[in-house]
Amino acid sequence: MINILLLEGQNGQAPSTARSLHDLEVKVFAITEGRINAGYASRYIDKKIVCPHYEEYGAEYKALLFDFLKRQEIHAIIPLGDKSARFLSLNKPEIESEFHTTCIVQDFPLFDLAQNKQKLMALCEQYDLPHPRTRKIENSEASIRQAVDYVGFPAMLKPDVGMGARGIVLVHNEEEIRQKISVTLDVCKTCTLQQFIKNNGIYYNVMLYRDFEGKILNHTIMQIMRYFPIKGGTSSYCKTIDDAYLVEICSKVLEHLNWVGFADFDIMQEEGSNALKILEINPRIPASVHSACVSGVNFPKMMVEGALNLPIKTYQYRPGKEIRFFGLDVMWFLFSPERFRFKPSWFKFWGKNVYYQDGSLKDPFPMLMGCLEGVVKYMNPSFRKAKLKK
Repeated sequence: MINILLLEGQNGQAPSTARSLHDLEVKVFAITEGRINAGYASRYIDKKIVCPHYEEYGAEYKALLFDFLKRQEIHAIIPLGDKSARFLSLNKPEIESEFHTTCIVQDFPLFDLAQNKQKLMALCEQYDLPHPRTRKIENSEASIRQAVDYVGFPAMLKPDVGMGARGIVLVHNEEEIRQKISVTLDVCKTCTLQQFIKNNGIYYNVMLYRDFEGKILNHTIMQIMRYFPIKGGTSSYCKTIDDAYLVEICSKVLEHLNWVGFADFDIMQEEGSNALKILEINPRIPASVHSACVSGVNFPKMMVEGALNLPIKTYQYRPGKEIRFFGLDVMWFLFSPERFRFKPSWFKFWGKNVYYQDGSLKDPFPMLMGCLEGVVKYMNPSFRKAKLKK
């Protein structure tokens, strides 16, 4: 029996990840912040370990995890969020040495390059891969002028290493940069100025698995058309498609990084020119992973097989699936002015190719708990301000 531990098991991808591992002989554990969340409600997670909410994953979280690993044999750990992925990458050598537990995350130098927006965009610039114009910026007149000369306006101030949408602000002139840069630097000590890409309401999520020999074993592409927050957030409705160009440009990035394992790209389509721009790599399982699973590709299983040196099974990709993250789609409906005009209709609940990211008839409670969690969160005024006034 293989024991797998999910970190940030409260996140929406926890039920999908656990469900994807169900046909392996595994027992799935999850460390989850509280009980009102999709992960805690899932029947596919065998054991839930409830922990406090930690704004930063530091010494307290490390003590909790290490205490658990001392008591329970775990063969591999999968992070499901930005905080836990960075934490696990930083502590990977110690965890693997002390507990003989495989951490399914990149070593920190590569992880940091992928997660750091300025470093990743510099790599794309170096190898002439499509990306928004981006420059490091500091709170000084010389740095502001240098960044503006290259990037232009409108632009986005972004933390180099962000958590969700925190610290991302739109600026139209140098004076706005001077007024708002401190907000971004409060999130991260370093930040970038990045070209604002006005998109056409659609962006893409590209998932790939690259093996030790540099071969892309599988890929999937999500065309994301509804998301929350509505100014740019997590997918609440998407379709799986295929596009050779998207696979090509993402594969080239992984080649230059010498990346082995799973990777997830966000790519935006620019309005007017329809140019495609690489925005970032998420070096962990994204919330939309179930889109790949229903389209025939089981990335969580591939990740575990690769990490534990088992034969990696490959899959036949079958695009054309529609996937809803219902807890977020309810929030999209409540806040979007397009709620009754969007095509296909928000009220299309069933169909041959319609699936749900956060639940199923065999595992219905994550969907219900996810909706409740969304309501609870949006009763918090500070949370609403952070998400809706980006």
